[in-house]
Amino acid sequence: MTIFALLLAAATATSNPDAASWAGAWNSHNINTVLGILAKDVQIDQPENSKPLDYNGARGFFTMIFRAYPDFHVTVHQWIAQGDSAVSVEQVTGTWSGPFIDPATGKSTPANGRHFDHPGAMIIQYDANHKIEHVQIIWDQLTVDRQLGITPK
Repeated sequence: MTIFALLLAAATATSNPDAASWAGAWNSHNINTVLGILAKDVQIDQPENSKPLDYNGARGFFTMIFRAYPDFHVTVHQWIAQGDSAVSVEQVTGTWSGPFIDPATGKSTPANGRHFDHPGAMIIQYDANHKIEHVQIIWDQLTVDRQLGITPK
């Protein structure tokens, strides 16, 4: 893809109000802003968690993410929407600067200062009130583990 095509895709994605809301919520690092785009009965599927997160689980998990990676950043490259569904194709970056608490075990691992930079895709379903009721997060955990110097599970 040419630089022009990448810039056009990025401009198109961020000019979409839902894409801007999605990226803006994550990049705010404010858990209440993130929770504000989610339905109370949200279900979030992602590789790091053994079972889907609900609304309260999302609060705890993403609060921890913002502590562990205080410069966590989402850049939406493409936003594909149809009806009540959307797909966000994005780049996610951050630096491991705070403790990471494993959601499954509660084990705390201190920061090591390493950086991650990986592509991801989010499959999003909205409810009748245009709140996000389901998200399937797709990312390569092995790539991120390697970038952060973590021994894969």
